Amino acid sequence: MKSGRRDMDVSPAGSETSRENKKSGGVPWASNIGDSLDSLVEYLVDNNVEGIHPLIMGEVEKRLIIKVLERNRGNKLRAARSLGLSRNTFHRKILKLKESCDLFDSDPDS
Repeated sequence: MKSGRRDMDVSPAGSETSRENKKSGGVPWASNIGDSLDSLVEYLVDNNVEGIHPLIMGEVEKRLIIKVLERNRGNKLRAARSLGLSRNTFHRKILKLKESCDLFDSDPDS
């Protein structure tokens, strides 16, 4: 029985794209992320930026948490599950983000 889904391969070399997708876990743009990260890391290293690891990991985690919360309409339990985290771990990460910035403040005048 067919699922009704269509293959969305728009590249001329479809077999190459599917091989790349298998290597990247089925995510068609994952190799682009890797290339972008490589460029960013090279730039940071070339310019002697210190503390690269916490800089990059903190920014990635913050954006990931925000996006997953948006997609789950603020439901923290569902967001935590989609990230493979326990609710408590996810809650601690949100608290850590709240401490580091005013990202989750609902009242911009406060």
